[in-house]
Amino acid sequence: MRSIVTLCLAVALAAAPLKAQDNASDATTWELEGLRSAFCVQLLLDPASELLHGLPSGWHAVPATAASNLHVSLRSVIEGQTEYASWSPSSLCFTTVDTVRTKDFSLADKSGRRPQLFGYWTVLAAGPSGTPQDVALDLFASSDRLVRSARLAGQELHEARLTVGKVPAEDENGVPSADDRFQVKLSGALITWDGHLAGDSVSVAEPIVHTWTVSGMRGGVLTGSLTLSPAGSQPMAGSLKVDGKTDLAKALRASPTRFAGPSFRGGAGKVTFAR
Repeated sequence: MRSIVTLCLAVALAAAPLKAQDNASDATTWELEGLRSAFCVQLLLDPASELLHGLPSGWHAVPATAASNLHVSLRSVIEGQTEYASWSPSSLCFTTVDTVRTKDFSLADKSGRRPQLFGYWTVLAAGPSGTPQDVALDLFASSDRLVRSARLAGQELHEARLTVGKVPAEDENGVPSADDRFQVKLSGALITWDGHLAGDSVSVAEPIVHTWTVSGMRGGVLTGSLTLSPAGSQPMAGSLKVDGKTDLAKALRASPTRFAGPSFRGGAGKVTFAR
């Protein structure tokens, strides 16, 4: 199934205050350099999805009708198709960079052909406090070393495979496509975005912070965050295709909307895993 989406400028990385850690030594931090692209896909998650069984004990998904600051692409859907009002806001986010530095090692490729990928898939949920927040359904990276680094901090990551380049197609005159391809293979699902940046680049004045809550590998509930200071953002125009038979693939295809963008580029950032 192929869903074509022409995108307007909207901040898709949900901003939230970064919770300070009581002791910096209790957190694992990755420093990010050379931001290639960071963007999110906004979608709605069926309350009957098997994926929600992975929420921490005592947590439940929040319906879109109860969400504050609901993304405009999701709001327009539930207003026009009320049968989706009970579905939950969800985000699938990707960040690619030239370099990732940890206290133990560095991964770098300034050619742009093999950027490092970090990503997360969250759903809006509420725990014992009753306050809705983003809860991670999956965390992933393109390096097994990054996967191990996060697991040492108690947060489970899965390895993903990233492919970037031009769309391998030609028009009727034999002219190669000018569109870009961003493709991620994750847990049996193949997610492909084909398209290009649209409109003018807009400078980003404030850092973008996205936090998540997640079930710890050794029990309990942990938190993590991605902080980016991009040079600019630009709308994305193109198509998103999802292949595969996994729960992830099924959930993405079931969503009545899959809104991607904008793309944040340039600058640096960090990922923090609280212990």
